[in-house]
Amino acid sequence: MTRFRPLQVLALLCLSGLILTQLGLLLWLDGAWWIPLLLSLPLLFPLPGLWRNRRYTFKWVGFPVLFYFAIGVSEAFAGGSLRLYGILNLLFSTGLFLAAVYHSRYLALSGSS
Repeated sequence: MTRFRPLQVLALLCLSGLILTQLGLLLWLDGAWWIPLLLSLPLLFPLPGLWRNRRYTFKWVGFPVLFYFAIGVSEAFAGGSLRLYGILNLLFSTGLFLAAVYHSRYLALSGSS
């Protein structure tokens, strides 16, 4: 049985929240269903590595999440109807980035994979 660490759980929760936030765009964008799907698909790739506690996945997941952080900043400060979407993007992408960085460091210090 796999034992989950707190930062690993935080990373998984933030990744799940980020995926759900992207899919939540379906409620705001009428007729443009392909945009939320296009934004959600890249987030599915690190999910198995984060679940299996792979250090390499925790090391590289911070780079693609910066794209979602940039989207969050632009939508949160641009105003309009997507402000909540931007704020959620900011919260989840920042949480995922910090959890991944610090959990990767923990795995390096503990000698884990």
